[in-house]
Amino acid sequence: MEPVEKVDLAVVGGGPAGAIVAREAAAGGARVVLFERAPCAPLRCAGLISTRAVNELGVPRDLVLAEIRGVVIHGPKGSEASLFSPEPKAMVIDRKRLDARLRACARDAGARVMEGASVLGWDGSVLYTSAGKFRPGILVGADGAMSAVARWAGLPGPREILIAYQAEVTAPSEQPDRVEIFLGRDHAPGFFAWAVPAGETIRVGLATTEARRAPDLLRRFLARRSPGARVRGISGGLIPIGPPARTSAGRTFLVGDAAAQVKPLTGGGLYYGGTAARLLGRLIAGGEPAEYEAGWRERFGREIEFGLRARRAFLALSDGELDRLVAILGDRALSAFLVERGDMDYPSRLVHELKRAPRLWPLGLRALTAVGGLSRLGDLLSS
Repeated sequence: MEPVEKVDLAVVGGGPAGAIVAREAAAGGARVVLFERAPCAPLRCAGLISTRAVNELGVPRDLVLAEIRGVVIHGPKGSEASLFSPEPKAMVIDRKRLDARLRACARDAGARVMEGASVLGWDGSVLYTSAGKFRPGILVGADGAMSAVARWAGLPGPREILIAYQAEVTAPSEQPDRVEIFLGRDHAPGFFAWAVPAGETIRVGLATTEARRAPDLLRRFLARRSPGARVRGISGGLIPIGPPARTSAGRTFLVGDAAAQVKPLTGGGLYYGGTAARLLGRLIAGGEPAEYEAGWRERFGREIEFGLRARRAFLALSDGELDRLVAILGDRALSAFLVERGDMDYPSRLVHELKRAPRLWPLGLRALTAVGGLSRLGDLLSS
């Protein structure tokens, strides 16, 4: 009979969230095993994160491919808004190397990292893997939007899942410090398309609620945005939107995309997922994992709920209304305010800042009129 190895913690999924949980728990003295089935998987992320995330998560500077100072928003019918800051507001990072670096940090902290090992099942006590059987005191699922760990534990999935496709293209960037966002149903129904400079390449992609159309939408978008550019590779992935009511059950916990700890407005998950992972790892090491659910929701649960309300408002807008809204965002005073007071990680703060800026209220009224009146955004503005 094959022996069953006892460990304090087993983590399924060796992306940033899983690696950070393993690192923190191992550093606190826990016996940890981390499983990453596909360590060489293609890039599935635009890699754009705030400067706060770079600093708080300890992203090494040698993994920064570009510093971002601005964004150009393209409306569905030709309007445009350009927001620019003299200081970097975000960074584009090498996600594949970051994942590998974080797994190495987990290994250095004492975790056993099993790259290329698949987790096959769990019966509530024993974890069955291609590397043998394990009996973990705690099981953590950091295995993405379609988490097997969540399914095994009977935990609900995210409220919504978007399909995303992205191409890495070689093409000159006229503005290597600016991200482009493209709105409209013709580009990306239910979300948006993007072009993110990443050093020698540009990451051109989109996310949508229409999964079957996604590959064709990307081909069309590439033909418009980067005609003639050499495509190095195309990858696809899932973006979970809206955390489930529970992200833990007994001694099983979900983190990162498995817990839908993702910004509903942008699809970015590294900062929220990394923050939650650090919390969970430390709580496990300290013998208090039951504090995790309330802990992560207290830190940014309300921010995610704000993002979900904002997403509902966004989905209710027609292309014409979106175009008029983008035109208003291009106002010099408003764009300067957004650059100075906006926060990639905590967008709800902007609503409170706007309430304290009466000089911008006339523009706010124009924006409300452009999108159909106060009733369309009342839920959002009441936060």
